[in-house]
Amino acid sequence: MHSDNTEHLLAPWTEVTTHVTETDLAVCVWGRTYRFSNAPFPTSIVTAGEEVTAAPIRLAGEVDGKPLAFQNRGSQVFRHNNTQATVSGWQANEAIIVNTTSQIEFDGTMRVDLVVMPRQGASPKLERLWLEIPLRAERAALYHYWPGCWGNANNSGGVPQAGLALRFFPFVWLGWEAGGLSWFSESDKGWQPAHAEQCVEVVRQGPETVLRLHLLDSPPPRLPVTFTFGLQATPVKPWPKGFHEWRIFHGANFKMPTQPFKEGRPETVLDRLAERGVKTLVFHEDWTPVQNYWQTTREAELRQLVAECHKRGIKLLLYFGYELSSLAPEWGRCADQVLQKTATGDYAGGYSRQPEQRDYIVCYNSPWQEQLARGIAWALDRYGFDGIYLDGTILPSPCANEAHGCGYRDSLGNLKVSYPIFAVRNLMKRLYALIHPRGGLINAHQSTCCVTPTLAFCDSYWDGEQFMGGGPAGDMLRKLSLATFRAEFMGHNFGVPAEFLVYEKPPGWTFEHALAVSLLHDVRVRPCWDTGAQLEAVSKIWQAMTDFGVGEAEWHPYWRNQQFLAVQPESVKSSFYVKGRRALLVVSNLSAEKAVEAHLEVNAGALGLATRLSSARDAVTGEKVALEAGGPRLDLPPMRARLLVIE
Repeated sequence: MHSDNTEHLLAPWTEVTTHVTETDLAVCVWGRTYRFSNAPFPTSIVTAGEEVTAAPIRLAGEVDGKPLAFQNRGSQVFRHNNTQATVSGWQANEAIIVNTTSQIEFDGTMRVDLVVMPRQGASPKLERLWLEIPLRAERAALYHYWPGCWGNANNSGGVPQAGLALRFFPFVWLGWEAGGLSWFSESDKGWQPAHAEQCVEVVRQGPETVLRLHLLDSPPPRLPVTFTFGLQATPVKPWPKGFHEWRIFHGANFKMPTQPFKEGRPETVLDRLAERGVKTLVFHEDWTPVQNYWQTTREAELRQLVAECHKRGIKLLLYFGYELSSLAPEWGRCADQVLQKTATGDYAGGYSRQPEQRDYIVCYNSPWQEQLARGIAWALDRYGFDGIYLDGTILPSPCANEAHGCGYRDSLGNLKVSYPIFAVRNLMKRLYALIHPRGGLINAHQSTCCVTPTLAFCDSYWDGEQFMGGGPAGDMLRKLSLATFRAEFMGHNFGVPAEFLVYEKPPGWTFEHALAVSLLHDVRVRPCWDTGAQLEAVSKIWQAMTDFGVGEAEWHPYWRNQQFLAVQPESVKSSFYVKGRRALLVVSNLSAEKAVEAHLEVNAGALGLATRLSSARDAVTGEKVALEAGGPRLDLPPMRARLLVIE
């Protein structure tokens, strides 16, 4: 694993602080506390105001035929500044010594290097070694791991009663709707699981849910043995109140400032976007003729687009991806050194686009990290755009290119892949430090991948492309359960706002189907390329939310608002925002087939609204909605949502 160092604290994070007593050691970062009470691993982790650990993180195993136990243990702050703290830890018995070095950074990422060695003069047989992370069951109800699979979201959801048994995955998150804990490792180097498909386990044990990592199920060839992994409590940073106002539209082009929206009318496409409330515009790959490059041959047109966007109060984000193009001037000098390689030595990827070129996946554990960071800085200065859209850039994709330090050799000499999490994280940190002082945004498209050590340095993410056409219309929740949406597609649990991506390609989900699910989770569906129906629909939602002031409102999602709201029938869910004596309700019929009459009973007094409701109206159309004694009554087609204002 490659560590990284940041000399400057980045907003909105706060300084790393430490608190040490004779019996306790605590490292505090924004919103989280890692406590080491005379122990080398965290004995307590608090995040989102909740204790997530059920017991201290521990090593379990056998040595010389006996259960692993330690008589001597402790920890100390070895070094500390405002951006990071390093905690040294030890535990020992008569046979072995375990040392740990835990480097905790301001965003809560903790890198742990674990060394197991024999005591001087001892020759122990270490027969089994597991790392166990016991979490409170109610704080480990959801899971997400990566890599995922295209076509489904099986890598996210509610933790089954039977738990999970997984092969090695470099990233696993367990948590609940407001937070959780990430575990990650760049490789399984040195691991010896008895069963490859049971390398990582999630075990439910009454009030505990244990994340168990099978480091060794058999004696290692020799001692010392070293393992490196990471932890990060989530959410990773404060929730940005203004994200509702970013209003992102995907699909800019060079013609927008001059192209008429309709023939014979002076209004341009860019005018149309501004009128419909767009405040952030994404220009996909075609802004440069060389995929993922930082220079364009159409500089005058790009400068004009930037200027015209700024005249209308629109920020422009340019595309950068995860590839090196065969058209890039640097290809001949560095391709073999910087490209991602499989364990068989092949390049990965090979996307084709115009002008004729092939684009292969690049690894940011290589010198290309420096090239890309410098290139983006150069482009920002030269073209004056406002931020970046990263297509897959935050994914630490598997690589076995030994030329730049990826991959490893197993005991038989076979080449295996590694996942450059820390290198990608370092790139993201550099880009964040480059763009945020300019008031810019970083938006990541990362479908299936919420690796929080890299996601932390994004302003928002765009997830959902893994479903492509989706499936039969109205069948959305068969592929994407509500628990799955809360685990991967919502963002509140990670501290990074999300948007949902849906392609309206038959057979598939419609934009309205996706909104019925996403709006319940404080997530918008991003309009892309379509300046017609999609933009019309979402622009009205944007405006309704702005008019209500959701950025200053208190959000009450459907899974924890029953004391305020009762909803019938069963297929209907409702989440809502409260501000002053008003509430904005998202009411969704999640039935794939049946239209329903929804009945909502609002406990107005508990919400502090009033003793009774005086009015209800559709927040988009302004239409009055019927009120019964307890609350609104409205008709909802299958897989449709409506926004209501009650007061």
